[in-house]
Parts: sequence; C-alpha cells; structure tokens
Amino acid sequence: MEIPGQLEQAVKPNLSASLSANRCERCGYGLKHKDRTRVRGWCKRCIEVWERRQALTEEKTERSILGLVGSLYLDAKLDDLDDAVRGELLALENGQDVFMFGPVGTGKTYAMAALIRHYINEGYEVKRINFDDFCVQVRSTMSPASKKTEWDLIEPLKDVDKLFIDDLGLRGKQESDFSYVTLYSILNKRQERRLPTFISSNKGIEQLGLSFDARVASRLRTAVIIEMTGPDRRRAK
Repeated sequence: MEIPGQLEQAVKPNLSASLSANRCERCGYGLKHKDRTRVRGWCKRCIEVWERRQALTEEKTERSILGLVGSLYLDAKLDDLDDAVRGELLALENGQDVFMFGPVGTGKTYAMAALIRHYINEGYEVKRINFDDFCVQVRSTMSPASKKTEWDLIEPLKDVDKLFIDDLGLRGKQESDFSYVTLYSILNKRQERRLPTFISSNKGIEQLGLSFDARVASRLRTAVIIEMTGPDRRRAK
C-alpha cells in the first residue's frame, strides 16, 4: 500500500509533465489555447499576434508606427543601426526586457523606434510612453472632473505585448513616491507575465537605483543592457 508521501512524489512529476506539455509551442510561456484554432499548440496571445500579422496592410502598419514614434522617427529601421546593437536586439529571447542608456543624442530613441517598427510588422501590439508625461497624465485622473481612473491608464500597460518607456529618470533628484509606485507596479507585473519592457534613459542603473530604489534597479539588471555611446548626433545634424 502506498503511503501519503509516496503518493505525493508520484503525483508531482505527472503534474509537472502535464503543465510542461500544455505550454505554448511558440513562446514557451502561455498555456495552449483551449479551443482548437487553425494554429494548434499556441497560447491565446500568440494566436492573436499571428492573426494580427495576417491582417496587416502597408497603410495600417505605417499609420500605427506614425502614431507611436511620430514623423521624425517614422523611417527608423533596424538595418540602419550599429551592427552590435542590431545583433543584440534581434537576438532577444521571448519575454526579455531591454535597458538602453547613454548620453543625449546617441541614438536611443532612434533604436527604439526601429524596434517598434519591427514588432508592429510582426503583428505585436505595442505601446510607447514618455515616463514623466505618463505620470502627469495619471495624476490628472485624481481631478473630480476626470472621466478616467488611474487603473484605466496603468492596467493596459501591464498587459500589452511590447511596452516602450522613454526617458526614464529625467529628474535630477529623488523621484516621488507616486512615480516609484507607478513604475514598480508596471514593471513588476509585466515581468511576472513574461511580457518585455524596453526602457531608455540618460542614466545608468545605479543612478536610477538612487532616483527610485534598489528594487527597481534589481529588476532592471535582469534586462539586456545596451550602452549607447558617441557624440550628440542631433547636434551634428
């Protein structure tokens, strides 16, 4: 007769094997979608990405990119980037965050815009925010006249396929508790869901750790860290 301990040991490997077999064959994270679609073995998110890509038209693609990066960076493409930077971005694993930092004018925004174009063409849903502007927008929901809540603005960022955050840590002093909570809430939940966040900043991780706190810095260290160097390209133009 099996004793409880032996029974538990027998059940655990079976449960683990069952969960592993039910993982999405495309991303490796989500569970396979329950209803049988034409794309078998994929999770719901991966199926939606595939379907979105099939429905893309050139006009729809360019309009989406324009809305995210503006006309200045509309023509940004990965092929135009430095070989080393392009190689790192194309080699990203599923769910991998990116932290790109360096002085002003070294090409961070251009590289991010090029990556946005790449992901839009792949069928991913993409959002892009300037962090300080977003915090101002969230604060505005506290007005009695506002028709939106903090949740309305923050929650969509926690679940979008790819999130780009520009100019993190612009302030020269300690960030407010409000800014910290906003960033931590978004970043923490996205990492739990294995959804990548792409962050650009003029500050390195150690400096951002002083501006926010050690928990934010710790999460940023798990990202692919790309340092952008060189002269101010805007000034050169």
